[in-house]
Order: sequence, then structure tokens, then C-alpha cells
Amino acid sequence: MKKFDILYLALPLVLWPLVFIVFQNLFVYAMSVATLILASLTAWRYRKLVKLRSGRALRIVSVGIVGAVLLYLVFYAGYYLAVAAGLVSYVNLVYSMIYAQGSKLLIFALLAVIGICEEIYWRGGLQGYVAKSSSRFSKSPWILTTAYYSLVHLATLNPILVLAAFFVGLITSFSANRYGIAASIIAHVAWIEAIIIFLPVIVVH
Repeated sequence: MKKFDILYLALPLVLWPLVFIVFQNLFVYAMSVATLILASLTAWRYRKLVKLRSGRALRIVSVGIVGAVLLYLVFYAGYYLAVAAGLVSYVNLVYSMIYAQGSKLLIFALLAVIGICEEIYWRGGLQGYVAKSSSRFSKSPWILTTAYYSLVHLATLNPILVLAAFFVGLITSFSANRYGIAASIIAHVAWIEAIIIFLPVIVVH
């Protein structure tokens, strides 16, 4: 493994604590910058590992939409489970972090950037790297990328976000592995815009 590969793989371990702890008051902006860095490194050094699409456009779009709907339903149910478990404050914290950043139009745009850039790195370059480098996980790299994506969210100190990352990672990683990141980008962006902007699971005052 080359030194740059180590940097590329380990960078989220540095960026996520910075975003969620150090720059929590600027969360959306900080995450936009962090994911842009990761996506830029992917485009620069690992773009050949990125599986953009596999299959017809209609199927890719359909898979993306189904993924977004599935994610929304999981998070909708998860909200009420969090209420029942007494963990709803963690959900509210995430929403308050995001809504404190500015107008909904600005948040909408930045969430799209975050969703696209996360997919380019996590389900694109990183997943492609795992598929190429690991003999054991060459056909199912989504297992490792889902695990890593979940574990890196431990830095948030928010158990709900760790669980959320698991489900997001599982659905988008599996979709990207089979259909490419075009499908996972559609799923990620459509879901995050729905759950934050258009159909939030909390009552927005």
C-alpha cells in the first residue's frame, strides 16, 4: 500500500471529528468542504476505480429512487423508535445543526454537494479501491465500505447518526456495487433532500 493510499483511506478519520466536533456550529459548510476534499482526491488519483454506471439509464434512475424511498421509510420508522427509546434528542440535535446554517435554499444546495461528494468518495473511489485490493471482498466491497462508513461516524458521539450511517451506507454501497454511483447518488441526494428539506420527520417551527 502506497503512502498516498493510506492518506486517502484514513482521511475521514481526521475530517469527521473536525466536522462534527470542532466545527459543529458550521456543520453543513464544514461537511461540504470535507466531502469536496475527498471527492477531489478521488477524481485526481482514483477516478479509474470509480464505477459510474452499470445498466440502462432508466434502471439506474429507478434503483436510485427506490433506494431513496427505502431510506426515507427506514428513517421515518427510526424516528419513532428513537422516541420510544428516549433517544429523540439525538435526532433533534442533527436537525438543529443543519437548520442553523442559513436559508433552506442554501441548505438544499449544500446537501446536494455533500450527497454527491460522499458517493464519489465512499461508494466510488474507496469502494473501487477495496474491490481492487481485497481478494476476500473483491465481489462484495460494499461490506467493508458500509462498516467503515458506520464506524467513522462514531466521531459524532451520536448513536443515532452511527445507526443512520449504517443504513445509508448499506443501501448506497450495495446499489453502487451493482449499478454504479449514478444510482447511489440519486438515492443519497433524493433521500437527504426529502428527510431534511421537503418531508422532515420532526415538526419544523
